Amino acid sequence: MKNFKKKYGPWALITGASTGIGKAISEQVAQQGLNIVAVARNQDNLDALQKELQTKYAIEVKTISADLSDPKANHVINEKTKELDIGLLIPNAGIENNGPFIENDLDAEYKMLSLNTTSPMILSHVFSQRFKQRGGGGILLTSSLFAYQGVPFVSNYSACKAYILSLGEALNVELKPLGIDVTVLSPGLTDTGMTQNMAVNFKKIPITKHVPQVVAKVGLKALGKKATVVPGLINKFYAWENRLIPRSWPVKLFGFLISRART
Repeated sequence: MKNFKKKYGPWALITGASTGIGKAISEQVAQQGLNIVAVARNQDNLDALQKELQTKYAIEVKTISADLSDPKANHVINEKTKELDIGLLIPNAGIENNGPFIENDLDAEYKMLSLNTTSPMILSHVFSQRFKQRGGGGILLTSSLFAYQGVPFVSNYSACKAYILSLGEALNVELKPLGIDVTVLSPGLTDTGMTQNMAVNFKKIPITKHVPQVVAKVGLKALGKKATVVPGLINKFYAWENRLIPRSWPVKLFGFLISRART
């Protein structure tokens, strides 16, 4: 990632920064010498991340504890960081909800919709305006392999991630003339707390599991070079197969696989 700090520094804002893919991204951004505004709900996790990154990489880390499912929290973050020269936005925070859609709790579905779509949209809008004023920047959005088609039993989650994929593809074109790079990272199965807590036995699904460090590296390396990136060859096949076959086929395939693997 040559010239990464020069292009996107001196500060990066990362949400969902203290665990999973977000933590791996935070570590790799810190390795590039950028200071970090780390956003997450759990202050204890944020404090531990702050201590670790400042000790290992001699950077500055500011923390903001916030529940981004509340749209107002996203504007609070903007206000709290106005004095910082942020050149990189990574709105990575997200949650999942699985099971039969009609049986899932509606409030939980709404909260997921707000956190997974509204928050990244607001932050992308606010910070792209700031990036325009500063003459450039970068946005790395986190979608999912499930974004490439509807996925039964994670129907609202896959729809949320499809929104992020579509938004990022469009912004990649819209914002490029302003010197703003936009890339969408769409991980498949990743060894994080979120997937570990899903009521799905992924061993019954022919899919490759990646560690967060690999996923983070793929996403950051693609920033400014690709509009979208999917880690892993098998995952790439799943993502692009619906361009070669009727779209309904992979929807039914994923429905069959997840139905069989539900615990």
